Amino acid sequence: MKNTIALLFIIILFGCQNQDNKDTQTNKSTGRVQEKTFVELGGEEQYVEMTGASEDLPVLLFIHGGPGWPQTPHLRYFNADLPDEMILVSWDQAGSGQSFIHNPNPKNLSPESLVNDAHELTQYLKKKFNREKIFLVGFSYGSVIGMKLAEKYPDDYYAYIGVAQVISVAESWDVSMQWLKEQAQQRKDTAAIEKLDLIEKKDNTVCATILDCFMSKYELVVKYGGTVYDTAIAKEIEKAETMYEDYKDYDWFEAFNYTSARMDGVAFTTDISDITELKIPVYFLGGRHDWNLPSVVAENHLNKMTAPEKKYIWFEKSGHELADEEAEKFNQTIIEIVKEKSR
Repeated sequence: MKNTIALLFIIILFGCQNQDNKDTQTNKSTGRVQEKTFVELGGEEQYVEMTGASEDLPVLLFIHGGPGWPQTPHLRYFNADLPDEMILVSWDQAGSGQSFIHNPNPKNLSPESLVNDAHELTQYLKKKFNREKIFLVGFSYGSVIGMKLAEKYPDDYYAYIGVAQVISVAESWDVSMQWLKEQAQQRKDTAAIEKLDLIEKKDNTVCATILDCFMSKYELVVKYGGTVYDTAIAKEIEKAETMYEDYKDYDWFEAFNYTSARMDGVAFTTDISDITELKIPVYFLGGRHDWNLPSVVAENHLNKMTAPEKKYIWFEKSGHELADEEAEKFNQTIIEIVKEKSR
């Protein structure tokens, strides 16, 4: 199901005016920011969407997950309240979304290049909007990029907000597998118990590749409601991915599989548990029912971290896609953080 693959942690985001392959518009009469454009990052054009009620608002960069799964249509659909209080920047990374459509074979696509591209984009935004600092949000695999940026370039950001934060994929895998075993045993689901045994043994029938292994487990997480907590929201997520004209015919699976292959399955072996200190305020937001990327792993890590300020915020009615599942609470949480830290 399209809506379920959108939950990958690894997974795991309008005015229009065309000029030199750019689609941009700024309403000068009101100062409203409404831009869709391609920005050169890493020597290649990548899609960036900027929306805000005023040019004077704080700037927030949202880094999507996957890698290879854009959040732009989700942000438009579920998080339209954010641009009233900030300039919301959604970036389709190389190999994703409009960047993939524009250039289906980028020359640079690696964990390092994504961090470098995000750093370049940060500098672009600071210069464009004349800001000393901006806000940074990383979602799912985007939280790996976000944590590395916050650690390496703290002077660029007011605060870092990790949504469904990745810390150690191996640890998350173990917690997720334990939860699956408990669910299967409670339900006396013998087929699932047998499949989990094969996954643990890395049997070729379910784990021919690292992606196959992940998807075999992921299917069971979906089956037991460990991704999107509310099935009605899952339908809304699918709607968000298909309702906008510029994403209507976008092949989400093609782009995701392409990115996974180019990055050699790095999303399934990521470990950034060595990042134990940030010099800026840090907030982790996690879904209570996220068993694809269990939030307890991030909470435990945050407890060990050193930062000027740190806070874990639970979303009690969410799985992995908490920005969509509890959009109102998510929007208000982000707005409150931005207002407080930009004073």
